[in-house]
Amino acid sequence: MRTVSQKQERDLAKSLGGRVTPASGAFWSHKGDVRNLQFLGEAKCTAQASISIKLSVWEKIRREALLDGRIPLLALRIQDRDLVVLDQEDFLALLPDVAEEDLGTGSVS
Repeated sequence: MRTVSQKQERDLAKSLGGRVTPASGAFWSHKGDVRNLQFLGEAKCTAQASISIKLSVWEKIRREALLDGRIPLLALRIQDRDLVVLDQEDFLALLPDVAEEDLGTGSVS
């Protein structure tokens, strides 16, 4: 029987068109929980109404992703809500046609 976190990892891998990392990244050569060609993701989940993430968790996946030539991604499942955390710079790089002057104005051209 799969655990809740294993289901989250599998769902994320399917959504990204990627794969779950064996042993949740425990091997030195395969870090992170989920990977595809573009992203290396760490997955965290809770049945509670909130989740706490330490900066060290983000820095770990960020370092591993950069060494692997991928974009770091933190996937959070809070109850039944799936959220994704990216560095703002990476997020903006993924958006087409967003000018820096549009940031903070509430509008995107």
